[in-house]
Amino acid sequence: MDKKIGLKKAQLLLLFLILLASNVFSQTADTSSLNQCIDIAIKNNQNIQNKRLDELINQAKIAETKSDLYPQLKLKSNYQYYPTVPTSLIESSAFGGPPGQYSATQLLVPQSMNGSAEFSWQVYNPAILSALKISKLSKSMSETATKDKLEGVVYDVSATYLNIQINELQADLTRSNISNLKRNLDLTTQLYNQGLALKSDIDNLILSVANLETVLNNQLNEINQLYYLLKIYMGLAPDYALVIEKYKENQSNNYTYLTSIDTTNYKKRRGYKSLQQTGDLFVLQAKSIKAGYLPNLNLIGSFGYSGFNPEFQLFKTYNNKWYATNLIQLNLEIPIFDGLKKRNQLIQNKYQQQQNNNSLQNLKNTFQMEQMNALNSYNLYIKDVEYQTKNVALANKLYNQKLLEYKNASASLNDMITVENTLKAAQSNYLNALIKLKLAELDIKKANGELIKN
Repeated sequence: MDKKIGLKKAQLLLLFLILLASNVFSQTADTSSLNQCIDIAIKNNQNIQNKRLDELINQAKIAETKSDLYPQLKLKSNYQYYPTVPTSLIESSAFGGPPGQYSATQLLVPQSMNGSAEFSWQVYNPAILSALKISKLSKSMSETATKDKLEGVVYDVSATYLNIQINELQADLTRSNISNLKRNLDLTTQLYNQGLALKSDIDNLILSVANLETVLNNQLNEINQLYYLLKIYMGLAPDYALVIEKYKENQSNNYTYLTSIDTTNYKKRRGYKSLQQTGDLFVLQAKSIKAGYLPNLNLIGSFGYSGFNPEFQLFKTYNNKWYATNLIQLNLEIPIFDGLKKRNQLIQNKYQQQQNNNSLQNLKNTFQMEQMNALNSYNLYIKDVEYQTKNVALANKLYNQKLLEYKNASASLNDMITVENTLKAAQSNYLNALIKLKLAELDIKKANGELIKN
């Protein structure tokens, strides 16, 4: 039976965070939710745009391949002039002369012109049909690649968004801790003036405030870098004004332990679908190779006119006469022997299909391993969040008790520093566990192929 743990204890921590974070800036109205950031990324991310352009390219390739199925038409013209007409030798016996003797003669006229309309049509060519099927599959493969890129961008945007939120919580806690230290510094100064504290106690607190302010500056710098990275994933310029929502725990949400996972969900993964399509491509390539054993039938036609002139008269024919030149030709090509080229191509293709099948099995095992790892990590981090929630509550209780004792001068500054360090460590551990749990949720969706809808 699935075990459920509520977030009531975590809510106590969140209330504690809110009370501590008195210096947190108010959230602006123009904050962007995670879904809004994902929508912007899907629209603007340049890598996704390139994948969509690949789809259009492959669509155009299908149209290009289809063009070979239609008759090809063209117009041709030619003008030719010989300043010196070529001379040929003709055997004299062809004109009644003695055999074995040749006469020089000019068979051509200096000027000739011709114009024609030509067409060709591949009446039967199996290779074109195979190429068309390959083009259509390539388009499907580009669509799968687009969805794979979409999944990657959605994951990156979500993970970076969560990291910013958790880092901002950490920065808020650091601000709150600085505020607490400054209050303790004021209190210690009062005790010092009353002779109940040492000057070194004041110096220690001043140093602690300075150290925490350095930590805060580093945290803010890391948040800025994460914002830059998020903008890149969203396809935005680094100087784009972007503010995301503060982290909010849904009070009605309960984390549920997962006892099992559907290990057939690997079939939903784009990487697996892409590899399956690669296998389909090898099958089509084999059919295309086999199509090379079949005959080809082509129809060719040419209809035109030619004109001649024994003198140079541009674009003018002798006696203004043009002579028709028409041709209809049917070509049949039957492959007989190609040096076993296609046979060896088929052997290569067979081995490629076997390699692809091996890769599919390996990818299946890998994806199932990722599912199991994601399941185990998710359950582990639920338990860790629950444990760290208790730790923070306890550390907070100890801090308040020790603070009261310190005010009454019944506890030393070293005692206060010890409980403060314990509280900061507990807060940090909780936030680390929380981000791991949120990322584990993402990993579960990724492992199940559920980051985006099909």
